[in-house]
Amino acid sequence: MKTKGLKRLVGVGVLGALGLSACGEKNEQAQAPAVGGGTKEVALKAPADQPAVEAAPAADLTAVAQATGFAKYLPATTQAYAGVFDGKGFLDGLRGSALVQLFEEQVQDNGDPDFSLENLEEVPEAQMAVALLGEEIFLGVGQGAPLQTTNLVGINESTTRHWAKFIVKMGEANLSGEGEFGNDPSALMMPLVAGILGDPKAGIGSLEKAQMPPVTIGFKISDEDMRGQLFETVAQGIGAMLEEVGPDGEGFAEAINVERAGSKFTGLKIVGEKLVAALPPDVKEGLAQFLDAATVDKLIGILESKDLVLAVGVHDNYLVGFTGSSADELQIAGSPAESILSRPEAAFMKSYAGKKLLGLMTISKELQESITKEASLFGSLAAGLREGLAETKVFGDTQDIEALLELVVEQERGLLSMQSYTPSGVVAFLEDGLKIEGHGGSTMPELDLDTPRNYAGLAEGEGVFLFANQVASRDYLEKGFEYLDTLGQTAYLGAKQAARMQVPDAPGDLEDFQGGFAMFDEKIRPHLLELWSGLRGDLVSGLGNEGAILVDLGGEFPTVPGLPQLVVDEGKAPRLALLALARDKEKLKSSWVNVDKALNGILKVISEMTGENIPMQKPMSSEKNELKTWFFPFPFQSDDFVLNVSVDEKNVYASTSKSFVQALSAKMEEGEVDPAAKGAYFKVDFTALNDYVNGWLKLLEDNKDEIFGEGSPDAEDFMEGLPIAKQVLAAFGEVKGITGHIR
Repeated sequence: MKTKGLKRLVGVGVLGALGLSACGEKNEQAQAPAVGGGTKEVALKAPADQPAVEAAPAADLTAVAQATGFAKYLPATTQAYAGVFDGKGFLDGLRGSALVQLFEEQVQDNGDPDFSLENLEEVPEAQMAVALLGEEIFLGVGQGAPLQTTNLVGINESTTRHWAKFIVKMGEANLSGEGEFGNDPSALMMPLVAGILGDPKAGIGSLEKAQMPPVTIGFKISDEDMRGQLFETVAQGIGAMLEEVGPDGEGFAEAINVERAGSKFTGLKIVGEKLVAALPPDVKEGLAQFLDAATVDKLIGILESKDLVLAVGVHDNYLVGFTGSSADELQIAGSPAESILSRPEAAFMKSYAGKKLLGLMTISKELQESITKEASLFGSLAAGLREGLAETKVFGDTQDIEALLELVVEQERGLLSMQSYTPSGVVAFLEDGLKIEGHGGSTMPELDLDTPRNYAGLAEGEGVFLFANQVASRDYLEKGFEYLDTLGQTAYLGAKQAARMQVPDAPGDLEDFQGGFAMFDEKIRPHLLELWSGLRGDLVSGLGNEGAILVDLGGEFPTVPGLPQLVVDEGKAPRLALLALARDKEKLKSSWVNVDKALNGILKVISEMTGENIPMQKPMSSEKNELKTWFFPFPFQSDDFVLNVSVDEKNVYASTSKSFVQALSAKMEEGEVDPAAKGAYFKVDFTALNDYVNGWLKLLEDNKDEIFGEGSPDAEDFMEGLPIAKQVLAAFGEVKGITGHIR
């Protein structure tokens, strides 16, 4: 009974993966036959919205085809692919690791002394799961994906725009005395529904051309008996569905049988016309409450034109599932040169064919562009609010707000238009540990990938735990700040407009807001503008394009009162430093003048509100060679533990340690820029972290009586947990670090 239940569960799970919703226009020239109608082969052509793909020489792809499994069978019209390889082998490797051994020991010590991951292999349910997932899993999204993604993004943006406009209408209804949703809720909803359906980028037009691309999913199962067993489970599940909705049930589906490359596939097709005919009458009546008769008829006609196909079969050693709008879209490539491996986004795989692959993902340039081409951050929201405000006078004169909302749309589109893409791929493989490498994709307009990084050499310093370094694009940065400026101005003017509105019988919270805003506008706003000017204007202008973050673990421990002297003398603390190039020191000085003046003004306002004088603290300074440091004094600080800002001849630093900055400045003065050190770089060294924690454990263990007190319960608790702590650290010692490099 248990195995039978699992079979059903696996069947449902696979069906769920295969049964992705896929509705598309009918293909009258090539309809798959019903059961008993035989099989046929269908030639598949690239749609007009996608460029043809040149086939690569077969000899170039032999090794890649062998390494990437089913990818060689996916047609060259495939727009996105993901494959996971040798999951069982990877898990077997993990099982011998110290981390997994630690896990097993913890389970054994906490109530299950016989627990072992190896024993799970004897469980039939686990065997079936391993058979399904242990060798290879793949997913392919086929032709038409870019067009349909653009379509879906357009629908989402249109809905956002019209919903924002609808919100303005709701506010108008409230202020005009028509109630929370107006006297006639359906009348208020009508413009929203009609606007969406009438939008060329959404609504009826989008629904007419909607066609989800074909999706193919599969699993490599070398065991013939297990493969056949799982196929029967899935096929029986489809058969059960057909009994409910097929000719002998609801009557809106029919069976299909097709053959591809000598492999047979079986499934069902939900026929749009028959589905519409089976709908209860109240569905059309419900639509008529919000839509006119002509629109309802169009929607019904669109639904009638859509079909859904679901099929399953076995090809080679793979259990393969398919969903799409037509059985004609189910294709098996005749050779690697006709497969997705011949596409530009898979070209990089020639360098990895001989490696131990764990995963591979590719995505076409066209599909990447379709995701972002029509998308917005706040643009659609701003456009909807502007359109709504332009159609009403109940909020007063809103022309300035409308102009800013339009500017938000323009500036955002300018920022997003800087983004471009190249064919993209990501590969994961085992080589001295797990490695993940990406190729192509976004051109990263926010980064300057051609300028060598001045701070690259700091990554290799002793005890460095975290290092991140990049060069920003000045053009993108400026446009981004202009966009933020406009968003801030828009929000302020909107709040100001609400604060000065005269609303009869206004609720108490509106009166509170208006009073609070008046105080903010008079007393706090001028100082915030001055602060923003110092940061947004002079500071940004004074800093260069390159920046870095550095955390090391070699700092002195702060002299906190109450700590044992031994901890202060020998303990180590993390140190943080932020670095940036000094572009214009006069601008940096001006920035601090404005910031200091603004903070003094804000503190004065706070003092007036609280009745307690809060003076602005004066920074202290020190100078060593060309490095000048400013800091605010506080208790138990030291040279290695003090918040500070420092400037030398070429760099600006913000850090938790003055001595750390001095060491970095000296290293920067001695170092030379590596012309090959380009792009954005990120590194986390877990070895350094492991050494740091082990150092603390050794200090506490060797001096437990002096630190905790002789005979202290805290010392006993520490010594009791110490073996487990060491075991955990030893296990995590296998994890060396993470490195990322965008170039």
